[in-house]
Amino acid sequence: MRLIHTKIRAIAAPMGIRFNGEQIAAVTGETIAAALSAAGHLAFRETASGAPRGLWCGMGACFDCLVTVDGRANQRACMVKVADGMQVASAVPARPAPLATPPISIPERAVDLLVIGAGPAGLSAAVAAAEAGVRVLVLDERDAPGGQYLKPLAPGHVHAAPDAQFRRGAALFARAARAGVEILQGATAWGGFSPAPADWAANAETRPPGLEIAAIIQGAAETLRPRLLVIAAGAHECPVPVPGWTLPGVMTTGAMQTLARAQRVSPAAKVVIAGNGPLNLQLACELLAGGVEVAAVVEAAPAPGAAVLLRMAAASPSLAWDGARYLARLRAAGVPVLWNTEVLACEGTDRFQALRVRGPGGEQRIAAGACALTLGFQPETGLARALGCAHRFIDQGLGRLETETDPEGRTSIEGIFAVGDGAALGGARAALARGRLAGLAAARALGHHLPEDRATERALARAERFQAALWQGFAAPAFNVAAIADATIVCRCEEVTAGALRAAGRNASLPGLKKATRAGMGRCQGRMCAATIARLTGTSAEAGFAAPRAPIKPVPAAALRHELPEWSASPIVAAPAPIAWRSHRTAETPPATAEFVIIGGGVVGLATALYLAREGREVVLLERDEPGLAASTANAGSLHVQLLSYDFGEVADAAGTAGPAADTLSLGPASIALWHEIARDGSDTLGIRQEGGLMLAETEAEFAWLRGKTALERARGIETHLLGANELHALAPHLGVGFLGAAFCPTEGQIDPLRGTTALAAQARAAGVRIVTGADVAALAPEGNSWAVTTGSGRLRAGRVINAAGPWAGRIAALAGMRLPVKGAVQQVVITEAAPPILRHLVAHAGRHLSLKQSDAGHMVIGGAWPGDQDAATGATRNRRRSIEGNLWVAGHVAPAINGLHVLRAWTGLNVALDRAPLVGEHPAAPGLIHAVTGNGYTLGPVVARMAADAALGRGAPPPAFSPTRFTT
Repeated sequence: MRLIHTKIRAIAAPMGIRFNGEQIAAVTGETIAAALSAAGHLAFRETASGAPRGLWCGMGACFDCLVTVDGRANQRACMVKVADGMQVASAVPARPAPLATPPISIPERAVDLLVIGAGPAGLSAAVAAAEAGVRVLVLDERDAPGGQYLKPLAPGHVHAAPDAQFRRGAALFARAARAGVEILQGATAWGGFSPAPADWAANAETRPPGLEIAAIIQGAAETLRPRLLVIAAGAHECPVPVPGWTLPGVMTTGAMQTLARAQRVSPAAKVVIAGNGPLNLQLACELLAGGVEVAAVVEAAPAPGAAVLLRMAAASPSLAWDGARYLARLRAAGVPVLWNTEVLACEGTDRFQALRVRGPGGEQRIAAGACALTLGFQPETGLARALGCAHRFIDQGLGRLETETDPEGRTSIEGIFAVGDGAALGGARAALARGRLAGLAAARALGHHLPEDRATERALARAERFQAALWQGFAAPAFNVAAIADATIVCRCEEVTAGALRAAGRNASLPGLKKATRAGMGRCQGRMCAATIARLTGTSAEAGFAAPRAPIKPVPAAALRHELPEWSASPIVAAPAPIAWRSHRTAETPPATAEFVIIGGGVVGLATALYLAREGREVVLLERDEPGLAASTANAGSLHVQLLSYDFGEVADAAGTAGPAADTLSLGPASIALWHEIARDGSDTLGIRQEGGLMLAETEAEFAWLRGKTALERARGIETHLLGANELHALAPHLGVGFLGAAFCPTEGQIDPLRGTTALAAQARAAGVRIVTGADVAALAPEGNSWAVTTGSGRLRAGRVINAAGPWAGRIAALAGMRLPVKGAVQQVVITEAAPPILRHLVAHAGRHLSLKQSDAGHMVIGGAWPGDQDAATGATRNRRRSIEGNLWVAGHVAPAINGLHVLRAWTGLNVALDRAPLVGEHPAAPGLIHAVTGNGYTLGPVVARMAADAALGRGAPPPAFSPTRFTT
C-alpha cells in the first residue's frame, strides 16, 4: 500500500512497469521493490529449489530480491529505480542481455583522499577534509547520499515539513557540495588490491606502488589510486534465523523503514515489528503516521528501568525524548509493545501470514500481512578485511567483527582509515563525530596544519555514553543458536539448513563447513549467515568468519573484461612455512606409532590413505590445518586428458615430445576411472560429467599447432579429433564466432572438487584412517628401519612415510635432507552466478590461458592458471585484479553469454609447480620415504595416490619418468 501523510505528496507524473506481464503502477524515483510492494507483490522470484523470495535487507547486501529487468538478469529490486515501460520478470531468461559494454581499457584515477560510503561517517570525513583543502572523492553505491540513517525522500515526493533527521541529512549534503566534495553515486567498490610484484613475468606492466581500489561506477570499471583511504561502508542488519524468515513479506526493520521513509510504501496494510532495539519503535510510529495498522511491537529486552532512562537522558536529552515520544504514540494508538518476548517463527506458505512469539504470558500468534525483524547490526568489514586491516571479535548477540582503529580512525594498515558503523557500531551521532575526526586526521597526514577538534571529541564521548546507556536499556538475551531447528535455513543464498551444517560437523571450522556445505558461498558472501555458522561451530575469532573474496559484491563480468597479454609461465614461488593453523580448535596429538604416516590432507594424501587403509593397514594422516582446505578445494575442477598449451612451453613445440607432460597422457583416463569409483563408493556423482573437452584455435598458427598436438596424443593412445569450424559450431553453438576449429577429446570433463575432496575424507575415515589435524611437521628423520616424525603437538614413529604435501613437498623432503624442486604457483579461479545451461564441454584455448566450464548448478567456472599474489611472510595467497580482468576477457571472448552474468567471487590457491609430470616413489638416498606429488592438479590425484600406495606396499616402483631420481641423475 502507499502511505498517506498530510505534509508529503507525490509530485511525479504517474508511470507504469510490467511485472511478469502484469501492469503495475509506479512513481518516478522509487525502486522496483517499492513499486511491487505497493501493488501487493511480495514474492519477487523463486530459488533453485522453487521457494518464493522477496525483499529482505532492502539495502543491496543480501541479494535476495533479484529480478530480471529488460532482459538483464539478477538485478536487485531494492536498488534499481523504475522507468516507464520497464519489463520486470522473476525468471532468468535463456540468454540474459549483456550487463555492460566490455571496456577497451580500464581507466585509472589518482586521488588524494578516497572515501567509500556516503553515509553519516563518510560524508562527515569528506567534508572535514575538503574544507581543509583536500581533494576528496566519495564513492557510494546508492543513487543518493545519506546511507541508511540520512537517506532522503525519493525524488518523486516532496515533504512540506521534513523532520530533524531529513533536515540533518539535507544540511550535510549541502555542506559537502559547498566544500567541493565529488560524490559518485551508483559506484560499487568491488575490491582492494596491493600492486603485483613487478617481476612476475617478463611482460608484466610496471605499476606504481600504493593502494588500488577497483570500482564499478555507473556500470563502467575504473581503478582508483588514493594516497589515503577512508572506509565508511556502514552496517547491515544481522540475520534472524528462525523458521520462516525467508518467506516473502518478512524483511529487516531497515528494509521496511526504507520502503516507508524514503519510498512512502508499506508492504502490507497490517504489519508486525519484532526483534530488538529502538529502531523498531521509530518504524512503528512512522508506519502509523502513514495509515498502516501495527499489530504489535515485539521486543526481546525487558522494559528499561528508571535508572537506565535517566542515564540516556543525561547523555542525550533529545534522543531520550524521541524514545519517550515513540512509546507515547504507540500507547495512544493502542499498539501493544510486548517486552521480554522472543520470536519463535514466521508462519505462512508462499508469503508471511503470522508471527509466533513467546513472552511472560506464554506463546501467542500475531496475524499480519508483513513482518519486520531485527537483531541489531553488523559492520560491513569486507573491504577492510580484504585489504588486510586487523579486526577484533565482539562477543555480543550473534557476534560480529569490528575493525581495529585508533581514536582518529587509523587502521593497522598505513594510509587506511575506517569509521562509522562499518568499523564499529555506535549509531549515527558517533559516526558523524568519528568521520569528522578521521577526515581531519587525513588532512593533516596530507600536509594541512589543523588544530585539534575538542568539540567533536566531546560530542563523540556524549554519543558513546548514550549508546552505552541505550543498549543497557535494550539488553536482550543472547540468541540461542543451539535452539535453531534443523529444518531452518541458515544460509539464504545456498539454502543450507542448520541440520545440514550440524551433520557436516559441529567441531569443524567455518572454512571447512563452507566447503562441505557451500554455506556462505552465495551472492552475499556470508553476510547473512557467517555469524550464525560461526556460533554453530563454536568459533569466536576473526578466522571463523567467511573470508572476503574479490569481488566483495557481485559485479557484471562484462564491465571487468579487459584484454591483457599472456605470459610464458605462472609466477613461481617457493612454498613458505605453512600458513598458521586457522581453526578455533587446538592441534591434535598424534599416536606414538603407525605403520604408515601420510603428510598432507589434500586429494593425494587422502586417496593414498584410503587405498592403504582398505588393504587393512594402519594409517595416520597428518594435516597442518583441516583436510582439503588448500588447493584440493581451491581448483577449478577440470578433468583434463588432452595436453594444455603450456604443457609444451612454446607453441612451436607442438609437434615435439611435450617433455615430461607427454608421459602423463595415459594417467588421465586411469585417474578419471578412479574418480568414478570414489563417486560410486560414496553414492554421489561428485558432479562428474564427461561430455568432452574442446581446445579452440582462432588463427592458422594455432590450428596447425593443434594438428601436431592431436597427432602426439593419438600416438600415445588418447582419443582426440580435429574439428573444423562447421563441426565446432554444430557441437557447441554457444561459443563465440571466429574460431577456425578445435581439438576435441571426448573423455574430458569436470568434477566438483568440494564434493570430491569431502567424499575422499569421509571414505578414508570410514576405512579406519586416523586424521590428525593441526599437525605441522617440524622434523623428519630416519631411525633404524623406521622414521621419526615430529609435529608441534607430538612425535611418532612410522614404518613408512608418504610425502603428499603438495607445494610444500619440497619443504618436507628438505627435513629429511633431500632437495626436490617442488615449488608453488599461485593460481586464480573466477566463478559467475548461475545461468541456463549453455555450455556442456570443458573449454580451453590453444593460444590463451583458459579453462572454462559450466557446473550442474549453472555457474560458469573460469580458470586457466591466471596468477594471484602471495604474501611471502605468511604464505597467504590473494587475488590479483588484472588477472580477474584478463581471465574474464578470454572467457567472454570464448563464451559471449558471460557478458550477461555477474561475477560472484574469485579465489586463489597454491598449485604445485613442477615439470608438468608427477613425482612419485622413493629415492634411494631415503628408503621408506615415498613422495606423492601431482604435476597436473586435481585430475591425477587418485592415480598418483594409487601409485604411491603400491610403492609403499612394495608392489614395484612407479615409471622412471615420474621418479624423484630424475632430478638428481
